[in-house]
Amino acid sequence: MNYFTQVWDENRDDEYADWGTSVWYFETNDADEVLKQITVYKNGKTVKYSLDNLEDEFGGLCEGALTIDDCDGDVISKEDFYKIW
Repeated sequence: MNYFTQVWDENRDDEYADWGTSVWYFETNDADEVLKQITVYKNGKTVKYSLDNLEDEFGGLCEGALTIDDCDGDVISKEDFYKIW
């Protein structure tokens, strides 16, 4: 498994724009498929998606392959990912 982040320095473009900027956390497999995803917004709101919870009214699990190079993020440990999860 791979674990990494992406900082999103823009607000959402919807009715939740006041949540602020966000940090995204990803767990991907060796085929670069996103298995779990967490988004933590500046206001503290957190949304989580996985194969068991693909989407809700706030968003959904990233589709397709994704690597740290696509995100220009930071590698994190499995332990750090699951502290947030």
